[in-house]
This record gives sequence, C-alpha cells and structure tokens, in this order.
Amino acid sequence: MSQSNEAGETLVRILGAVGRGLVVAGRFVGAKAAAAYRGVDPDVRRHIAQLPLMSYSLFARKGRPVEAGTPDGHPPIVFVHGLGGGRGDFVPMALYLRHKGRRRSYSMRFEGGGNVEDLGAQLAAFVREVLEVTGEPQVDVVAHSLGGVAALVAIVDHDLGCRVRCVVTLGSPLGGTYAARLGNTPVTWDLRPGSPFLERLRKLPLPASVRATSFWSASAVVILPPESARLFGSQQIEMTPLTHYGYLLHPRSWKAICQALTSP
Repeated sequence: MSQSNEAGETLVRILGAVGRGLVVAGRFVGAKAAAAYRGVDPDVRRHIAQLPLMSYSLFARKGRPVEAGTPDGHPPIVFVHGLGGGRGDFVPMALYLRHKGRRRSYSMRFEGGGNVEDLGAQLAAFVREVLEVTGEPQVDVVAHSLGGVAALVAIVDHDLGCRVRCVVTLGSPLGGTYAARLGNTPVTWDLRPGSPFLERLRKLPLPASVRATSFWSASAVVILPPESARLFGSQQIEMTPLTHYGYLLHPRSWKAICQALTSP
C-alpha cells in the first residue's frame, strides 16, 4: 500500500471518529437543553414564545394626528399601552372592535422618562384632545399593563371622572408587582408593592360614575402576585391561562373586552 493511500485511510478514520464524537456531544447537549427547557415554568415559556407575535406593533406609525372620525353611536375608545409597548399593540383588537361597531379608536404613545404620575398627565392631555376633536362628552379607556395604572392616575388626579364612561384594565399591576424590582427607573420604583405612589393611589378610589372592569390572569408571569391586577370595586374577570400578551393577541380577550365595554 502506498503512503498516500495509508494517509487517506488515516484521515478517514480520524474524520469518522470526530464525526461520532460530535454526534455523541450533540445528543448530550440536546438532552441538556431539552431538560433545561422542561425545567422552565410553562407560563414563562408561553410568555416568551408570544414575544415574536407582538412584532406587528413595530409597524404602526409613531405619530398620528387625532381625527374626528364618523360617529358610531358609542364613546371613542382610547387605547393605552404598557411598559415597553407602543401604539401598534392594539391593532388586532381595534380591528375586531371595529367589526363590532366601535369604529372610532385612538392609541396614544407615552414619551420616555418620568414616573407613573407623569404618564398619567400625558394620558389626561390625550383624552382631552380626543374629546375636543371628536366633540364627544366621554371616552372609554382600554389600558394594558402599566397603561392601566396610568389610566387611574389620569382619572383621579386630573378630574376626568365625568369624561371617562368606563375603563378596562388588562393585566395592570394596580397593587404593584414584585417583577418591578428587576428595573431601576422611576416607573419601576412606583410599581413596587408598597411604594409611596401605590399607597397614595390606593386611597384615591375611582369616581362612582366610572364603570371599571379589571382583567387578570394567574398565567401572567410579570404580574406578581397576579391578583394585584384586580381593581377593588371593579368587575373582575379572570382570563387564565392567557399570558400577559394574551390580552392583546387572543380573540377570547377581544370578545370579553367588547362585552365589558357594552355592558350597562
């Protein structure tokens, strides 16, 4: 046998050994990864898996002037996004509600910085703009997560009790969330359970004229404890097993919100 043939056979044996080693290593790593995946709470897995589905919100126009629109026999709806969200978060829900006859809806976008009280002031100004442009006496507010807390601030701190017919909060940390300790910003300071801001807000209930509905889910892993999304004195609707994003994505949620808006 020539030296070149011997070298070729040796190389084949080496490559074969390396290949078998990679297969064994791959199986080991794959098994470890699978075990690690199974070790994560199923609600957390579903929460993370739904993040890419929210990418549609990135395509919404960041600035959109408030237009009067055509009256539809209902108060205009003001959508309020949560922490890290945007105006586009409510696109599927708005399309569903439009199909159900709620043709006038307006989504605001919070400017960065400040605390929750600052966000409430921004929302109050936006609500007044919608009322002025549309000429309507009242609006309905649908608010997700942090937006629900800002909505309460807008109503109780900015004299909007007679201008808001009903408010629907979706997984809003109205009693705070321990997940807020993962952040170090004025907003997350306010959302920590027992914060001075939340203690003050707790002592300022909504006006009796405002019909309130709070949606909550035991599967919304960023609201800890999940029961903190229940607003005292409101109609409380449990949406388990919807995740924190499920309020925005799931037709079951849209239907329940539509019913909450139309209930007497």
